[in-house]
Amino acid sequence: MEKIAVASQKGGPGKTTTTVNLAAGLALTGARVLVVDIEPQAQAGIALGVRLAGDTIANSLGLRLQQAAQGVPATVRDIVQDCSSLLEHRTGGGKLCLLASEQATMANAQHILHAAGIEKVGVLRSLLEELDDDFDYAVFDTPPAVQALNGVALAASDYALTLCLPRHATVEGAVTMRSTIRHVKERTNGLADPKYLGAVLNMSSPQREWSLEEIEVRNLLVDTNLAPFVTDIRQDTRISRSYSAGMPAVLGFARHAPGKQYARFLQETLDRMDTPQDEWTIAPSADEMIAAAAEAKAAKETARV
Repeated sequence: MEKIAVASQKGGPGKTTTTVNLAAGLALTGARVLVVDIEPQAQAGIALGVRLAGDTIANSLGLRLQQAAQGVPATVRDIVQDCSSLLEHRTGGGKLCLLASEQATMANAQHILHAAGIEKVGVLRSLLEELDDDFDYAVFDTPPAVQALNGVALAASDYALTLCLPRHATVEGAVTMRSTIRHVKERTNGLADPKYLGAVLNMSSPQREWSLEEIEVRNLLVDTNLAPFVTDIRQDTRISRSYSAGMPAVLGFARHAPGKQYARFLQETLDRMDTPQDEWTIAPSADEMIAAAAEAKAAKETARV
């Protein structure tokens, strides 16, 4: 089971929608995929149509993390929830499952893990070992990097990617997150060494609508060596509507722009997982894209003459 963490320094850049669409896209290829919701807000579950409440709170991953952090034997196989019904009427034959979160139980796990420190950073990795033969991929929806749960998620990961919005502050956060990912091996005493996969620009605009800030952000993604994905995810109300409906956009809008963008992003992710960074194709800077567009326009006008 290859484990991918979707991480950011701060909240709000779209980790949950990226997580569930990456996972659902993998399932469409026929893979067996597990979404692991390590975020106290439990939004990945909501995005897949699952809300823990009442008696079902007993199925929260937060409870199992608490047990494991306190030295109590714990298992997660019995709380895996099958969401594969979302894949009905779609070719591929994959599997999509969830380890769900719940706010109070995951917040308690956060407090316990924070108090335990580095000694218990491997609890999630240990819990997931029993599922290694059940799934091909696990995709983690993580909380901001300031939380102990983020460290636990990265310590369980084989790969990690980060996100930016067309906002200056998110680039700084992505640079910090990249550094955090690259120091996981050192901070976990060799327990984990996730491969950094790059930064995806989320909630972007088409080139004709770029603000000065978005131009500067796109340039910064290249200039700070964040290895930006060629595919960015455009601002689109269909993505937020998909979240509310509990149906990832890559499934609900597979033939429309959001679904096609997430499909391209998925292929880039798989390519980067399989190749060294110096062989990746990264997004050009905004200046390069603007220059290329101007050159193409000039060539078209010359041909017309």
